[in-house]
Amino acid sequence: MAVDLLTMRVADAEQRIKQTELALVLSEKMVAENLAASSRIRSARRRVVKSGLTTIDPTALKQFAQ
Repeated sequence: MAVDLLTMRVADAEQRIKQTELALVLSEKMVAENLAASSRIRSARRRVVKSGLTTIDPTALKQFAQ
């Protein structure tokens, strides 16, 4: 009986570990995607400003970041 309880607890702990590892992998992927998107946005902003078509006021963009 005690062995069955221990076996169940170990199985439960292993399942939680696997779920946590999957969540970590997905989080790392999301962070990488966000960094890539941020880099593309910064590059696009630099190109727009460099082209002289317009200037971008960084303080005006804060309302969209919230």
